[in-house]
Amino acid sequence: MYILSTADFSKANARCALNWQLFFLGVLFMLLVVFFVVGSDLVSVIAGFMIFGLVVADLLFSLYATYKATTGDVWSYPFAPEII
Repeated sequence: MYILSTADFSKANARCALNWQLFFLGVLFMLLVVFFVVGSDLVSVIAGFMIFGLVVADLLFSLYATYKATTGDVWSYPFAPEII
């Protein structure tokens, strides 16, 4: 969507969503490594809860961004760095 779009509004929303998804995948990968590699049970449990929270945040942020896009606003995801 980001590459193919010619409208500024669509391109801005796609850029924000892509930045969030890249950030989400990076953090998820790091948490999965911690979850499976670290031998400590406490650290694995904490990483598991963080993975769950991250997935819930992804779902809620994506739904809210969809709502904002339908109302005509561009919404920047919190915590997401400007990668693109």
